[in-house]
Formats: sequence, structure tokens, C-alpha cells
Amino acid sequence: RARGWLKRPTATTSTSAAASSSSSSAHAKKPKEKPTVDLFSLSEEDLSDLSYYEVLGNVPIHSTPDQLKKYYRKACLRYHPDKTGRGEEDAVFLAVKTAFETLSDPAKKKSYDSTLDFDDSIPTGNESEGEFFAAFGPVFERNLRFDRRYDPTAAAATSKGGGKGGKKKNKKKGSKGGNADNDDSPPTLGDDSTPIDQVHVFYDYWTHFDSWRDFTLKASESTDHDIDMADSRDEQRWMKKEIDRKAKALKREEIARIALLVERSMSADPRLKREREREKEEKKRLADEKERKRVEKERKEAEEKARKEKEEADRLEKEKQEKAVAKAKKDQEKKQLRKARQLLWKLAVSAHSKASSAEEKVWKDIESMHDDVEVINTGLAADEILAVANALGGPDADGDDSKVKVAGLAAVKDRVDALQDRNVAKKKAADKKRDEDRAAAAKKEAAAKAEKAGRPWTKKELSALAKAVKKYPPGGANRWDAIALFVNNLCKQKEGPRTREECIERYNVIAQGASASSAAGGGSAAASDSAGTDVGADEGWTEKQDKFLQNGLAKCTARSYPDKNERWGLIADMVPGKNKKQCVARFKEIREALKEKKSKGKK
Repeated sequence: RARGWLKRPTATTSTSAAASSSSSSAHAKKPKEKPTVDLFSLSEEDLSDLSYYEVLGNVPIHSTPDQLKKYYRKACLRYHPDKTGRGEEDAVFLAVKTAFETLSDPAKKKSYDSTLDFDDSIPTGNESEGEFFAAFGPVFERNLRFDRRYDPTAAAATSKGGGKGGKKKNKKKGSKGGNADNDDSPPTLGDDSTPIDQVHVFYDYWTHFDSWRDFTLKASESTDHDIDMADSRDEQRWMKKEIDRKAKALKREEIARIALLVERSMSADPRLKREREREKEEKKRLADEKERKRVEKERKEAEEKARKEKEEADRLEKEKQEKAVAKAKKDQEKKQLRKARQLLWKLAVSAHSKASSAEEKVWKDIESMHDDVEVINTGLAADEILAVANALGGPDADGDDSKVKVAGLAAVKDRVDALQDRNVAKKKAADKKRDEDRAAAAKKEAAAKAEKAGRPWTKKELSALAKAVKKYPPGGANRWDAIALFVNNLCKQKEGPRTREECIERYNVIAQGASASSAAGGGSAAASDSAGTDVGADEGWTEKQDKFLQNGLAKCTARSYPDKNERWGLIADMVPGKNKKQCVARFKEIREALKEKKSKGKK
């Protein structure tokens, strides 16, 4: 089938020149213009081998639409049928017309430029350091042809109105963007002396390289589909879908080719090799430094640990020695005390036995003497006991009764009396101190109770108390504890919480203010709930109160409530106007009455 604008030129010298001119246009130097080919001198076969750029007179591949029109007008002046007289079907003019229609349409030009013969080969990556720049430099320069800044559609949009599309920037690091007319050029591979920062910028640019290359024409040839020759819309859509699928696959291959080029270049680049070696050495240096610091730290820690262990061992050894000295001293003191006590016992017994007259005998019997000597032995230290023993003759009299001094018994007795007087004085002082402490504690407790009792009840607390009395009726376990907790949780006074006793006392005051009839259980709910209070303590028992007491005794049996305080507290809560003490007294009174009645019946 005829493909119209989709005709792909074969490889010619002029095509290669166009490709090389596209690469060199991105740099400062421009190639010399080739001589224009005379199309009339070519056969139709040779004419079909020319590229559209050569047909129009060697148009630069990155020319603007205005430049393209100038070349087209120049070609028309030479090859138009009106000038040549060769007719409308002249193959030369048709080639010129087809070339202009293709290159003036941005989308068609983009596809056509992508199909111009291009060397897709890349180096193997095994090149030596001396061959690296010569092998990879031209390849990167050649692939710059498809840089996004040279996108034909962007150049056309710029020439039409200077819109944003004409200056679409390559947002990747290392590129400042712009079109082919800008002075800002992509980063170059450089040479062996290029700073490493610029080398990283170069590779970062190519790692994110944005290619405009379009494979629609190549995909159309590969799938053998011509959309213009489709028989129906459905076939046209199907062809377009197949062409797009193949074009995307070719685009992925192109991206993989560029990525492989960058990967091989980075692997073989001597500058990056040196940088990697430097980083490796730096990493090794840091690791060695870290290891050295770790070893130094461990050494210092070991030395510090050894120093502390030595200090601890020395301290323990010192304590051990001090304890040994203290123990030896204590044992020595015990030994001296034991000897002094034994000496005093022996001398006292000898002196008492040796005393003949009543005046010499201080004690009436040996037992009294033993008691007084025990007072000295338990109340004095070793040197003091020895001083008392010296009055009886001292160590020299031990074992020699002739040296025992009977007159010293009086001194022993005086010492005993002094010790007893001192002990009595100490006991009195201790008792006095205890009584004073107890009195101070009692006074403090009384002051605290008086302070609590004197604190007035707020309206909020009184309201909370009334609610609590209704919420917790008589008969419940720990009723007044629950009422106090309810009041404290509801009010939360800064002065402190209300106690169980305070709640009972306040409720008694309220209950006592009620009428006598309501206190007896007539009508007021407040008076009827006066369990655990002193209301009516001096009044007699009504028939109704006796009935409540009997019901309470029946419900709260001794077997159900082994704790007497808890049992009688519950019973008292069931009897209006009576407290626990009054209920117990009434129960005993009734029990005694029943016993008396029973005993009279037996008689």
C-alpha cells in the first residue's frame, strides 16, 4: 500500500548529515552547509532515497516553521509546475509538496524525525580508561538529538505564539530547559579533569533523560497497518490501538537502551571509579575510626570497671576489718563485763558471809543481796562495776577472803539505792513524756474535730445530703458511708471531704427540728429516715417503733449477720427515731421482761 507521508527514507549520505547536524546544532559550532541537490537530475528511485530535509534544500532538522516556509517557497520557485511546465503530477514537485506537508505538521514531523536512520548502538562498557571518553562521548552527543528541548511540537508552539508549550523545561536536575535556540545547553560528558560535581550533574541529567522520540511510524510499519487505508471506523480504531501498543513497547525499549547506556558509562567512567574508591577509603577510614573509638571506649570502661571493683573490694575489706575490730572490742568489753560481774558476785558473797555483826550485814539474807547485786550488774558498765568491786577489795581479794572488805557492803548498798532512784526518775520522766504526748495528740484530735464540726454546711451540701438519704434508704449495708461518699463526690469542697460522723450529726440536727409526730414516723420522710441518729433518744418506745424493731430482728438474724455491729446498725436503720444503742437496750429490756414473765409462770 502507498503510505503517503509515512514514507521512510533509506540510508544516504545526506540523511547521515542531517542526523549529525541535529547533534551539532545543540552546541556552539555549526556545520558547513551542503550544496543543494538538483532534483531534476535524479531518477524517481534516487528521489525516493532522499530525506524530506534534503528534498526541500537541506533544511536544518531543528528549523522553525518560518524557516521551513522559506525553504519551501524557495523550492517552489524552482520546482513548481508553473515554473517548470512539467504538470501537476510532476514527481519532483509532489516530493517537495509531500516533504513540506510532513515537516510543517508537528505531529507528523515528530514521527518522521524519529524514523530517520539513527545509530542506536552503545558501547559495551569494557573500554579502558583511555578509550572511555572517545567511546561514550559521541554516543551521548548523538542521543541528545531526542532531548525534550528539541521536541518539534514544542518548537512549533513557540513559533506560533510563544506559548508555554514552546519553552517546556526539562525539570530534571542538571538541565535548565528551553528550546534549541537557547544558549543553555545540556551538561556534557567532559574529560578526565572535569570536577566530580559536574560529573554527577551530567549523570543525573541522563538518568532522568526525557526523550521525545515517537515510534508511531515505526510501529505502523512493524504492524503493517495504514490507518488512512482502513475500510471502516472500527478497523481504523483497531489499527490505531495496535499501533499505539507497539509504539509503547518500542518506547519502553528506547528507555531501557538509554538506561543501559548510562549504567555502562557510570560503571566504566574513570572519574566515578576514583570517586567510588575515595568513598570506599573514606568509609573504611570512618569504620576504622569508629572501631578505634569503640575499642578505646571499651578500654576506658574496663579500666573504670576495674577501678570501681577495686574501690568496692577495698571498701568491703575495710568494712570487714572495722567489723572485726569492733567485734573484737565488743567481745573484749563483754569479757571484761563478765569478769567484773563475776568478781562483784564473789566479793559480795564473801563479804556478806564474812560480816558478823548486824551493822556489818547490810542485807538480811543472801537473796536480797543477790537482787541488789543484779541491779548493779545490769545497770552499770564494766568499769563502773569494777569500781564498786574495788570497795569490797578489788581483784586482789579474789580468792583471798582475808583481803575482802566487809565495810564496802555499805558502799554497794548506797550504789544500789542510787541506781534505783535513777531508774525511778527515768521511769517517771518517760511516763510524763508519754502523758504529754498523749495529751497533745488528744488536743490536736479534738481541735480537728472541733474544726470539722464548726464548718458550716453549704446549700449544695445540704441538697446533696437530702438526695443521698433518699437514694440510700434504711436497711442497706454501710448506708452512712455511702451517703458521705455521695455528698463528697457531688460537692468536692476545698476544705476537705465530709465524714460519716459529720453526715449523721447534721442529719440528726435536721431530724430533731421536725415535729414530734413526724419523728415518731407520722408523715415526714426526713424524720422517718433518721436511722443511726440520736433523735428521740430520751423518748419512750411507741407501738409502731416496737413493731419496726421486731421486723428488723426477724430480717437481720444473728446467723445471717455474725458481726454484731453490722447487724444492729441495720436493725437501727429500720427503726425510725432510734439509734443502735437504744435498739440494743430495748431488745435487752424486752428479753428480760419475757424471762421474768416466764419464770413467774413456772412458779
